[in-house]
Amino acid sequence: MYLIIIIILVLIIAILEIKLNNIDNAENKITVKDYNEKYEKIDYLLTKNELKFYRILKQITSKLGYSLFCQVSLYEIVKSKNYKDFNKIKSKSIDFVITQENCKILLCIELDDISHSGKKRAERDTFINQLFKDLNIKFLRIPVQNYYNMDELENKIKGCL
Repeated sequence: MYLIIIIILVLIIAILEIKLNNIDNAENKITVKDYNEKYEKIDYLLTKNELKFYRILKQITSKLGYSLFCQVSLYEIVKSKNYKDFNKIKSKSIDFVITQENCKILLCIELDDISHSGKKRAERDTFINQLFKDLNIKFLRIPVQNYYNMDELENKIKGCL
């Protein structure tokens, strides 16, 4: 009688282990279909206006011996002291950041296109302006233009450094 109970318990445990393993495996297996339902690929890191501006900035920073980064997360530039404040910066980015070769931040640049005219964007811009001012982070806003005078832009950058 005890032998039958032990065999039944062993079978129950074995079945439970198999079911638990199947549940774990099902949770850990995320198919491509799942990703396609949740995400969409972005082909370009920069908009056409940003790319045009990037190419000019790249020439200037190379000439001056600096490095240029684009679409830098704000939390890579400023550190929050608590989680609530981190939430305010975690989803924001700065269009361009000029650094020394050792990646010391010298200047942040925002390229202001038509998207900066909306109310939410204006609030974001006001926040960034005040944040950078309070933290003494050098910051430059450049409006989108059809043509950029490279010498003029270089002088603006030098003036901020």
